Amino acid sequence: MKLVILSGFLFILIAQCYGYSQPVIPNTREEGCVDGICASHCAYDGVKIFPSDSLNRPGKCQLMHCASNFDIKITPCPFDMTGEYEWVGKDNTKLYPECCGTKTKRKH
Repeated sequence: MKLVILSGFLFILIAQCYGYSQPVIPNTREEGCVDGICASHCAYDGVKIFPSDSLNRPGKCQLMHCASNFDIKITPCPFDMTGEYEWVGKDNTKLYPECCGTKTKRKH
């Protein structure tokens, strides 16, 4: 029981420190050509990138990374689980992370 409580505490602590979760889309491998290079690549939601490459998605405010196993990891804007801060001025015309805005202490 102590191990379960300790594990839950560590998870919450890590989540608060990092402030965001990184969604993963598994097994997005596709064969074909991208910009004249023909090889296996990650393909998802109209995006095609090679393993170890990242793509900053204008208008989506996120960074996509293709892992060597062809999983795509998406890095969204951070959030504050404590409610102490908020992000102000989100602007999807900018690239990640500038599109997320500015971290500002909430007024209570």
